[in-house]
Amino acid sequence: MNLSKMISVMKKMNIHVVFFVLIFLILGIIVLRLYLWNNNGQTVDLSNVNSSDFDREVLDYFTPYTYTGDPVNDQEQTVIAFFGNSPLADDAGTKDCLAEMIGEETGAAVYNFAVADSLLSCEDTDIDYANGDRDLFSLYWLTTIYTNDNDTLLSNARSSGAYRLEEIAILSMLVNLDFNEVDVIVIMYDLSDYLAGRRMYDYENTRDITKWGCALEECLDLIQTSYPHIQIIVMSPTYGYALDEDGNYVDSSIMTYNDEGTLGSYIQYEADVCYSMFCSFVDNYYGTISVEEADEYLLDYKHISVEGRQLLAGRFMEAYEYYLKYQSQ
Repeated sequence: MNLSKMISVMKKMNIHVVFFVLIFLILGIIVLRLYLWNNNGQTVDLSNVNSSDFDREVLDYFTPYTYTGDPVNDQEQTVIAFFGNSPLADDAGTKDCLAEMIGEETGAAVYNFAVADSLLSCEDTDIDYANGDRDLFSLYWLTTIYTNDNDTLLSNARSSGAYRLEEIAILSMLVNLDFNEVDVIVIMYDLSDYLAGRRMYDYENTRDITKWGCALEECLDLIQTSYPHIQIIVMSPTYGYALDEDGNYVDSSIMTYNDEGTLGSYIQYEADVCYSMFCSFVDNYYGTISVEEADEYLLDYKHISVEGRQLLAGRFMEAYEYYLKYQSQ
């Protein structure tokens, strides 16, 4: 091969080498920029990276006050009604109760209808009063009391003799409260439905109250139809631990019951229902007490410390202040 041909071949080879080097450099820059962007521009040791080092996508959805009818509540003081289980029921009536914290922060009158061992969904579609069926305190049946004037629940519970006096008192208070004077309804259940293996949703029967998402959707519809002036704020469960057969704590982001889904899946269904129903949704699973904060703010696998409830009250205020901002306009 003469000298001129050798030079020509070398030029062609160099062009290809340069081309491939440029491609790898561009790809490297893209990967590096994406990585740094995900970490707020901070460099992280790649040899010790885990999921908690990266930003989480919080599922918050705050809706403005959209009611345009005549004013319903003519009282100066805001009235808030709370429905749920342990996060709202623990230390009820004291300053350490989440509902009372919110009442103190907002200056609102507080009515707390939370029952500690209740679930959002129902186990069955009928209530077995004689055996003290806990479905009576599910979100759906409590909602029917003030949206459908279903005060027979109270009379049946009283006559059965199977319920505690404080539970009868909650039902009685609910029957007697005029929801025309209620401004805000707050709904917060912990991970108990997930632990019980309740199904999440049924697309063929979206009114199935035995399903987590369907029961919530049915209740939101009942409230919006009966009391369109009421602003609804749904607060998701915080992170909590699953339990194995021996009662050992297991990460709820990998554990499933009845092959239904992880706790994160339940949160997503709850968020989707709120999005579709235009209800404010406060994501406590990613945005308040996540897996990283669990050991600091959980008393056990699901109950929340006083300090944790203070965090929840602060997160509630974000949605509440958004509501107030648009209510005053």
